[in-house]
Amino acid sequence: MKALPVIGMLAVLSGSIVFAHENATGVVKERMESMERFEELIERVFAMMHGELGYDADAVRRAATEIRDGAGRHMTALFPEGSGGSPSEARAEIWRDFDQFEDYAFMLASWSNELAENASGKPSGALPKRWEDAEMGPGMMQGGGMMRQGGPVFAAWHVAATCNACHSDFRKED
Repeated sequence: MKALPVIGMLAVLSGSIVFAHENATGVVKERMESMERFEELIERVFAMMHGELGYDADAVRRAATEIRDGAGRHMTALFPEGSGGSPSEARAEIWRDFDQFEDYAFMLASWSNELAENASGKPSGALPKRWEDAEMGPGMMQGGGMMRQGGPVFAAWHVAATCNACHSDFRKED
């Protein structure tokens, strides 16, 4: 019975997120939809890496390519000056430190490209159960760290960790 209040709270929270996105228009709506799509893609990749879904290198490659194509310049263009405020989930820090935001956007493109290029490799190595738990490690901003070990698991980790680092710095908490 204790699960019912939790389920009810989750329903309210998810409903408020959907409501916020429904109220969004223009570039704010476009970036919200883009980020939701990235989340769907990386969740699917993580599920394949964990064996919850059959590993499909072509599906991983397509997901990584879609993320790559939506990152970099495409992503930064979705955050023009003055596009903050409700219902946007972007914090004002994006525009105060746009260089750092750009670094994350281009790092996401780079790691996604790495994932696409390594999708045919054997998925081995440790990966957090949830993509939201992947964190930046030493050297990741400079292209080092675990990526030097290569492979799709490490590339997927870095894609997720890049998203999480950017969200930590620039996205309002839910």
